[in-house]
Amino acid sequence: MKNLSISLIIVCLLFFSHNLIAQENNNNNIPASSEEITIVIENDSIAAFGMLASGKEKKETVILLHGLPGNERNLDLAQALRRDGRNVIYFNYRGAWGSQGEFLFSNLTEDVKHVIDFFSTPENSNKFRVKTDSFILFGHSMGGKVALLSAAKDDRINKIALCSPWNYLSRSSLKEENFKNFYKNLIKPYFMLNTKQVSFIKDLQLNYKSFHLKQYKRELNKLKILVLDENNRNKNWIEYIGNIEHHIWKTDHSFSDKRLELINKVSEWLDN
Repeated sequence: MKNLSISLIIVCLLFFSHNLIAQENNNNNIPASSEEITIVIENDSIAAFGMLASGKEKKETVILLHGLPGNERNLDLAQALRRDGRNVIYFNYRGAWGSQGEFLFSNLTEDVKHVIDFFSTPENSNKFRVKTDSFILFGHSMGGKVALLSAAKDDRINKIALCSPWNYLSRSSLKEENFKNFYKNLIKPYFMLNTKQVSFIKDLQLNYKSFHLKQYKRELNKLKILVLDENNRNKNWIEYIGNIEHHIWKTDHSFSDKRLELINKVSEWLDN
């Protein structure tokens, strides 16, 4: 009888302990969520979308950088990375897809900096559960170069993954006629919502040298960088900078028939 009483007490204690632990875990469990976010940049504002992983702890945060104009947004990758426990932030550059302001190439890296600044404030770091020293950039096409230029100037970024990066302006001369053709053939047809030829060309003339990747070899060589490409056009600067994991897959510019392979490769690379 005595043994039965002791056994009953033990069972009750285990039962109540289990319930308490389950209740505590339930209280601490913050589910995955999505947030529409507006980030103010001086007199402008950009539209951002936060895909936040579950759990109350602060997390590595991946920022997606789209191309020109940005039809491929890589949101399938974003969903997978969120399931793996990382936050993902998608945003549109100033002057593109509804974000206010003028679309300028010099604004692209400035936009990335402002996004990181926004999530690095104590208030937003706590609200969105973001580690302020563990930002990751994933850039597609034009966004690939934006990621490289941004990371070269910001030590809060420690990993970069690129898909079909476009090394824009790498072969252009400083002649105004070349810049006019660049604007006419590559910027205007892609319906950037707010861009003007005069200011766009003036911006290129003033900042042209800052767009050259090879001058950032020392800064980029310190980072963990993955490049997934569909041809060999980036081989020259990749080999020059060094310390870059580079893969060429037979596919198109958006990796349309290699989406699962892309997701698996990026996920594994970030985990290692």
